[in-house]
Amino acid sequence: MALRPYQQAALEAVRETYRQGHRSALVVMPTGTGKTVLFAEISRLAKGPVLVLAHRQELVEQAREKISAWCDDVVAVEMAGQRGFTRPDGTRPKIAVASIQTLRRRLAHMPRDHFKIVVVDEAHHATSESYRAVIDHFDSWLLGVTATPDRADRVPLGEVFAAVAFEYDMRQAIRDGWLCPIRSFLVQTQADFSGIRKVAGELATRDVEDVLTQELHLAEIATPILRERDGRPAIVFAASVAHAHSLCRVLNEQAGDPHFAVALDGGSPFEQRAPALDRFRRGEVKILVNCSLFTEGFDVPQIAMVAIARPVLSRSFYAQMVGRGTRIAEGKKDLLVLDFVPGNCRHSLAQAVDIFASANPEVQDRARRIATEAGAEGQAIALERALELAQQEQEAQEATVAYQLRRRDPFAAVGIDLAPYIRRSRGGNRASSEQLNYFKKAGLTSDHLDELSDHQAEEVRELLLERKAVGLCTPKQAKQLVALGIDPRDLFYDEAKELLREHKAKRRDEAGA
Repeated sequence: MALRPYQQAALEAVRETYRQGHRSALVVMPTGTGKTVLFAEISRLAKGPVLVLAHRQELVEQAREKISAWCDDVVAVEMAGQRGFTRPDGTRPKIAVASIQTLRRRLAHMPRDHFKIVVVDEAHHATSESYRAVIDHFDSWLLGVTATPDRADRVPLGEVFAAVAFEYDMRQAIRDGWLCPIRSFLVQTQADFSGIRKVAGELATRDVEDVLTQELHLAEIATPILRERDGRPAIVFAASVAHAHSLCRVLNEQAGDPHFAVALDGGSPFEQRAPALDRFRRGEVKILVNCSLFTEGFDVPQIAMVAIARPVLSRSFYAQMVGRGTRIAEGKKDLLVLDFVPGNCRHSLAQAVDIFASANPEVQDRARRIATEAGAEGQAIALERALELAQQEQEAQEATVAYQLRRRDPFAAVGIDLAPYIRRSRGGNRASSEQLNYFKKAGLTSDHLDELSDHQAEEVRELLLERKAVGLCTPKQAKQLVALGIDPRDLFYDEAKELLREHKAKRRDEAGA
């Protein structure tokens, strides 16, 4: 077995980071690109004992199995009743995988210098109190691996890791053929989340559960999952334990098979979860429904549908869920992600396109709109295609606005291109006299305003109100600045005021001279 090119590059980057004197390094690679293989190879090459930390029983067992196969060596486990490296006889294996909860309780029996390297799997957890207690105890080299370095609580991983040694982008991994393409399908529902509050960075679980366990919304979620699945092994992420089991019930009822789907949660004992997962891997169970149990480290490459049947605010949490289906497998063409969009929600929920975080928020917003429009038409869209179209739209608008600025178009001066609104106009009520008067008073005139519908005119008015709310320059200021050859689109009111004052003073001085 050999490392993939990017894994080899990551290995060399970690070595170089250590050579530069950093005692801790972070590697960021998408789910499905073989982070476990990377630290298995590092463990094999290490000149001393290696400890791998994980936070759940499935992850401990999975890491042990993969490292053992890669290194062709026995890998010890320290978890609950298993004491792989705190043996009474004092013998110690070279590589051990430990549960963070168990290890923290046994630190008093661990020499500080016992391990050459400590590896933190799913390293975005490393800033938590339990991880910090273990990490700080050992005097060793530290390696963290994660797919999602941005934490929901915004605590920076730089508090633990001195340097990011290597990063591999998900879009690049798809282009390179190491991850499968992703298509998004947005399903509009009647769920009303308008009154639901936030708790610890996400929507309140109990409140969401009360909404989503209603029979109407269970059917709204189950029906498209069964319709769009088309034989794909699927994993569904529910909002709560009760929601997971209720949704599983409805899926089985609609499928006419009591064993079609199975629901698992953190309260299920490992002895119950393991057989159910084996049936899912063998294809006997078609849909696996869970509540936050398999967001990390769950490796079933055949999964070709991920249904996010719950609202998610955190991009990193959402990306972990989608990552359960991004691995390549024989006969698998792509991953289909189903998003269920509530009819009413005052919070900005994560969507599939957000896992490809764009440096340009306008491009990201456009990509979300394109995915939403495709879903409204009953179509799935490839995420990369949505981003490409969004980038093309953005570039076209920038070119159009630049041209309009040269012609001193007052709407272009505040970053608004009327052309897309006019092209989308499909009749209906025209812009009202009240709306037209609003634009006139604001100093915005155009021959095309009469072509807008009342709905489109209201959209444009909302854009102007948003500008005002964040303190950007007024349309009248913008119009004067355009006449001076200045692009005012992103200037704030005070900046515009100062520029106009300076120009006026300069003209006074020139006239006096």
